[in-house]
Amino acid sequence: MTERCDVGVPYEARLRDMLADRLSLLEPSLQLIDTEYPLPNAQGTRGRIDILARDGHGSWVVIELKRSDSTSGRALHEVTKYAELLQREMGLRKDRIRAMIVSTTWRELRVPVSNMARDWAHDLRGYQLTLDDDGVPVCADRVEFLEAAIPPQVTPHHFIYLYNSPEDRERGWREVLATAAEAGADDLLAADFQRISQRDSVVAPYGLYFAIGRLDPDRAPAWLDDGEADSPEETGGYPMEYAALCHITSTVFAAGYDTARPGLLRKLAEDPHWEIECYRTAGEFAKRTSLDERDLLRDLNGDDEGIGQVLYTGSARTTDRGRWPAFREESRACTARNPDWARLVGRWLDDVSADGVERDVMLHVYNPCDLIRSLVHGWPDKLSALVPMTFGTALATQDGDHRAIRGSLYWDGVACPDMTDRVRLVYRDAMHWQVHHLMDESWVTDLDLLSLLGLRYVLIEQIGGNPLLASEASELRLHFVQDEVLRTLPIPCEGAQLRDAGWNGAYSLDTFLETYEDQIDTLVETYQTGFHFGA
Repeated sequence: MTERCDVGVPYEARLRDMLADRLSLLEPSLQLIDTEYPLPNAQGTRGRIDILARDGHGSWVVIELKRSDSTSGRALHEVTKYAELLQREMGLRKDRIRAMIVSTTWRELRVPVSNMARDWAHDLRGYQLTLDDDGVPVCADRVEFLEAAIPPQVTPHHFIYLYNSPEDRERGWREVLATAAEAGADDLLAADFQRISQRDSVVAPYGLYFAIGRLDPDRAPAWLDDGEADSPEETGGYPMEYAALCHITSTVFAAGYDTARPGLLRKLAEDPHWEIECYRTAGEFAKRTSLDERDLLRDLNGDDEGIGQVLYTGSARTTDRGRWPAFREESRACTARNPDWARLVGRWLDDVSADGVERDVMLHVYNPCDLIRSLVHGWPDKLSALVPMTFGTALATQDGDHRAIRGSLYWDGVACPDMTDRVRLVYRDAMHWQVHHLMDESWVTDLDLLSLLGLRYVLIEQIGGNPLLASEASELRLHFVQDEVLRTLPIPCEGAQLRDAGWNGAYSLDTFLETYEDQIDTLVETYQTGFHFGA
């Protein structure tokens, strides 16, 4: 017998009762518990579940029914409320609760439910309900949710072209766009920069910095070499993008050029001799019209993608369930080449998020992992900007201590009679170091060099007070790694505690440099002369 509704579009109550008798349209194993199932609550939130059922595995299934776009907007609110109330009032485990949203139309529902289904802890499904001419449910088709949107992302493959005039640079950008498109690299992010001091004496003072975005393999031309023959060190895990960059650089020419990598543009932005003029976007990056210059700099630096292995700046709130895990992954990537800082910074971030205090955390890391390169390019006047450093703050949003860290290299005070001899134990000569540098392996040998020179990566932590004023700290701590074990000492600490850790004292890097100033002069001159580096 055909059931008939009193109006053209059935009321939800009548439709609910008809669907409750036909739960097998959704899943064959569903067994009805009740309709309009009441859920009281001591906090005042209450409601009635349209249909409550159990599946063949014993899980409880909340079924929320909507019949039009005008009422579908309440669906997400109600299923989340009912799932929470079921947990609280019936003492159910989270994994034993599922939810289904059933609607005759999904025009307004599909986007928000797709988002929720990806992130919600409970199983959530959608069904498109089909009614016959009499308004009786006859079919329920599973709704295919939208996949997560993948934002455009830069890869580690960056490059710099240098031009004699802004007009030349503009023509160069058009050439880069056209050549990149030939290789299927439509997504580019770039920045214009220029020399703002001594411009007249600088050859090609107008720069174009660009990064290759991820390629779609299905859209890449057949002739594009996928880079499988190249080493992983060269391709950085992005062989097609590396091949696209090779195609660009072998086709487009300028007055000058230089290789680049994530982190370099931030150094240019912080250098008083250079100025970033504007940013350029192409492909999917061009859709991000709401981003400001800070966002674009972060993208080009590779901060959010965890590819900024030398220079990284990021922030997050410890209670932000979405941003905090991503921030932790970024921080791991930026310290990956420095095992001591990776462990020390990682433990500090875990500590500031584990004591129940909500904090806003900021982390800045400069992690070159090549002491020789810092000396060659920075000694003696510019070295402070080229040596490793870490700075982080964790500011409590309400009650709780502020915490901060400053990281750098410290000298253990053990005498080093001939520094040059110890350097030779790692690098036979300047050429040997240059080979390691060009092969991107100096970060490995740098650990051996630092150990021979008695230099250690440490963090000094301040707890309480103003993070910018160490004098106001209620507590200071020294964190370091000894024999693969994380150690913490109070500041000031007793000499016996330091000696037990293998230190004759804890001295700043400046003290080490002053102690061996003459030997460093000789070493740097030898390396600079061999490769014609400027100081």
